[in-house]
Amino acid sequence: MAQETSVELPRRQQSDGSRTTVPHVLFWVAAVLLVFAAILVGLSFEYAASFLRVNAAERSDVIVVLGGGLDDSRYWRGVELMKAGYAPMMILDAEEGGEKYGKSNAQLAREFLDHVHAENTSVCPVYADSTYGETVDVAHCLAPLHVSYVLIVTADYHTRRALSIFKARLPNYHWSIADAYAPVEDGSKQRLAGDNWWKNRRWAKTIFEEWQKLIWWELVERWKPHLVVQALLFANPSSTSSLGYQSAVFQPLPSSDTVLHLFQRK
Repeated sequence: MAQETSVELPRRQQSDGSRTTVPHVLFWVAAVLLVFAAILVGLSFEYAASFLRVNAAERSDVIVVLGGGLDDSRYWRGVELMKAGYAPMMILDAEEGGEKYGKSNAQLAREFLDHVHAENTSVCPVYADSTYGETVDVAHCLAPLHVSYVLIVTADYHTRRALSIFKARLPNYHWSIADAYAPVEDGSKQRLAGDNWWKNRRWAKTIFEEWQKLIWWELVERWKPHLVVQALLFANPSSTSSLGYQSAVFQPLPSSDTVLHLFQRK
């Protein structure tokens, strides 16, 4: 009989060696990727709040304090900037729709301005329920003032998105922004400085919600048709826009308290 020879064994040994080497390499590649992913996650937590904050105030014609917030820190930040010479007048956004204990936020804002004897300050009634929609209300309030440079004041975590939205929707103005640090934003404990937001449930919720709104703005709202708010005409004080607003009517007050009642619902 002829002697049988086999060459399969060396081949099998070579194949087994490659099989053990490939998983070994994949393991280390996966480990390195996990390390980098952990670093990115850590950095995102570290700077998630500070990324949302833009604080770059410029001297302007008017200060616009956006609506919202749990206290009046935005207003007092605007007063501080006005006293520092950043603008000679200020507009305070306040919700006109809806009432609480018989009064809307706009009515309460007017009474507050009367109480503190605010000068060169007006209330801009807001009917929108988002920053995107608030640009239309602000446009109505700015149109009769004939200004070019506008300084926005809003909460620190809201500054990046607000500035981006106003620049995109009202490009005929030059915008800058200042943040209003609300030390008791959650209504009880003083907020920690820096990016320690994740140590408090309320602050963490605020940051996550703001990131959600920022992503929605960048991916959806920014690409809507008719993004830019059309120019508003105030030639006829009795004319009403398609949104149901009447043109601004300025009523000079007998005292130095300048509370301008803008845009009444028809």
